[in-house]
Amino acid sequence: MLTDRAKSTFYECIIKWLMKKKKARRKKRTGKKTHVMPAASISEQKKAGVETIPQKEDLQPVPAKKDVFKAADTGGFAPKRYFNVVRQFLAEAKVELKKVTWPTRKELLSTTTVVLILVILIALFLGIVDLGLVKIIRNVLG
Repeated sequence: MLTDRAKSTFYECIIKWLMKKKKARRKKRTGKKTHVMPAASISEQKKAGVETIPQKEDLQPVPAKKDVFKAADTGGFAPKRYFNVVRQFLAEAKVELKKVTWPTRKELLSTTTVVLILVILIALFLGIVDLGLVKIIRNVLG
């Protein structure tokens, strides 16, 4: 899971990219440079019932051991950024896997047995239906 700070950075990048695309489309259509109006303030958006993306001033600082996105903000070497992002993802995945409640040996064996029995029963049923349909088709076709 991404931290709030990482989500904020991600949302900001997406918004900037969308605004550039919108501006480029307007420019292409009209052939003129356009000015994008600033978004309404957060309080105005809340009054209007619009869902807002968290802004920097709304976020609580989250203590992090390593700030992976710091390199991305400073324009660091691209492969190093990707390596850091992958490392961060794997570290977060490891933390999440520690939270998993794994089944006991008894539960594992019992559910495995149930699955194997059901697979065999369904295979037998489908085999019998297949044989019946083949016999019917052979009798119809001669």
